[in-house]
Amino acid sequence: MEFGLTQDEWMETAVAAAIAGGAIVAAFVLAAITTRIVHYFTHSTETDLDDTLGDAMRRPFVLFVAIWGVAIALETLSYIGNGSDLIRKGALALTVLVVTLTVRRVLVILLEWQAARPGTSNGKLHPGSIPLIRRGITILVFAAGFLIILDTLGVAISPLLAGLGIGGLAVALALQPLLANVFASSYMLSDSSIRIGDWVAIEGGPTGVVDDIGWRATRIRSFDNNVVIIPNSMLADSTVTNFSLTTLEADARVEVGVAYEEDLGRVEAVCTEVLTTLRDEWETSVKTHTPVVLFTAFGDSNVDVLLKMRSQTWSDSFALKHEMMKRIHARFTAEGITINYPARRLFLQSEDVDGLDRIAIGLNPKANGATEV
Repeated sequence: MEFGLTQDEWMETAVAAAIAGGAIVAAFVLAAITTRIVHYFTHSTETDLDDTLGDAMRRPFVLFVAIWGVAIALETLSYIGNGSDLIRKGALALTVLVVTLTVRRVLVILLEWQAARPGTSNGKLHPGSIPLIRRGITILVFAAGFLIILDTLGVAISPLLAGLGIGGLAVALALQPLLANVFASSYMLSDSSIRIGDWVAIEGGPTGVVDDIGWRATRIRSFDNNVVIIPNSMLADSTVTNFSLTTLEADARVEVGVAYEEDLGRVEAVCTEVLTTLRDEWETSVKTHTPVVLFTAFGDSNVDVLLKMRSQTWSDSFALKHEMMKRIHARFTAEGITINYPARRLFLQSEDVDGLDRIAIGLNPKANGATEV
């Protein structure tokens, strides 16, 4: 008898070790054979989804065979007494854990594959929504796996579920603002109304690119490179202009005013010539679009003119607008076309002038020979 074991018990231990080792070796061999078979049938397919799923299933298969091989080996030991039941429960718990991790991995692979499909960014699933959905999948799968493991180990989960229900109601009431933000983010992601990378303008708020859509808030990077954090519930209730959801082409608009003394026909001809030349020279302008010159209103100091050109992308429209303003200003200066400063002219009758003189004398008693009392 050595180390508290008899010779027969040592033999049992050796047999158990051989069974466990054989199971582990068999697991790797079967995994290699299965991988080759799966690769033979999937290598000619157009998608790599089946290859990725096959690789994801190989390690869980090895663990499954190894767990139950070790469990069977341990149950052959006569000197463990009543430990067989504990061994089976432990093996079941480990199996559930492996299955939980595998299910989570498979769902994430399917999610990422769906998001990476061509044209998905215009559909219901945007690549930017993957992190939030992945976190939700992880929480749900792990919660279900945890409850199943407890049930496998003999822990009564009915009272736990009842307690979680009551506690969940209390937590939901306490975290109502946070949950409102979470549901708002889920709605935005599922509806694809706002996506990461989109250019958006929020009514009464910033204009910029969406950096991240989190559980609680959305981060928007403005044009001056500042990050504005907006709670999702407020963003969902706001009026948002999403420039990235429009067509690729976008208009560049410039509003300018010319003096009332100018010949509007001449102004229109000059503006049309400048915009047409710019359209032909500018690389990202839409060559088939005719520039627009419209007189829109009689302003306080000028006749308002709207100038429009079309750019191939929304982001390029800013540079096009910049060049439009430069060329229009330079051409107006060369042509002598006046852009008035905001001003008002007062036309006074003679009696109004006399009244103003009397007011001035009242404000300055020394004026006009008056003496100060």
